[in-house]
Amino acid sequence: MNVVITGGSKGIGKGMSAEFLKRGHNVTICSRSQKDIDLTVDELTKTSAEGQIICGTSCDVADHKQTKNLWDFANEKMGSVDIWVNNAGRDGLKVKFVDLPPEDFRMTVDTNVTGMMNCCQVAIQGMKQQSSGGRIFNMEGFGSDGMTRSRLGVYGSTKYGLRYFTKTLVKECEGSNIRMCYLSPGMVVTDLLVPPPEQRDEDWEKSKKVLNILADTVETVTPYLVDGVLAAENNGDAVRWLTGGKVMRRFLLSKFKKPRDLFSHLGA
Repeated sequence: MNVVITGGSKGIGKGMSAEFLKRGHNVTICSRSQKDIDLTVDELTKTSAEGQIICGTSCDVADHKQTKNLWDFANEKMGSVDIWVNNAGRDGLKVKFVDLPPEDFRMTVDTNVTGMMNCCQVAIQGMKQQSSGGRIFNMEGFGSDGMTRSRLGVYGSTKYGLRYFTKTLVKECEGSNIRMCYLSPGMVVTDLLVPPPEQRDEDWEKSKKVLNILADTVETVTPYLVDGVLAAENNGDAVRWLTGGKVMRRFLLSKFKKPRDLFSHLGA
């Protein structure tokens, strides 16, 4: 399989890239920073098999032309694109909306909504030209299911909208060989989850108690996500790590288990 992962230079995207490579697949990644891409490609190349393709290019997915260039780059390097994972995302400053600079929430919407839409359109158009079609996965996040939380109004709104948009594309792809799917990693310890030091207030300390019960590391979650992506063959399939049943079990077991500490090594 030939795979494209946006936002693939760190966090979940980087972890998924490594897992696809372990399973013998080719991967193209993108990030806004070419430096980050080069460092990640160099690192992943060291663990890839001879003949495997791992490559990357800078791309701001909020720019439609750059997103089209990403498709062309991946198609040239790998020959086709079988799986496209829309992972690029931004959460912005974790402050109350009234205090949020307009430029900050505009960038979050540009990346999480406009960027995701650009990628879906480019990938669908490209896959229509392939006899094999392809699969597109949109990465959900906090807010996709309608849950709300203070200081995550913009981010949560983008993810709520993402689920609606994905549902629409599932309908539009019916009867074709292009499959639109959902990808939900749950709560993962990345820079999207952990606020910078200056924003770690009393609310963060309260949140950590729940996160230490429900959150997981990139290394724990990404093997499951990749296996799920490879197994998802139907339009509208959903790969979800943190299900409702798993949430209930974790809260019940937390009463009898030693509390986990997922954040102290990050200084958080």
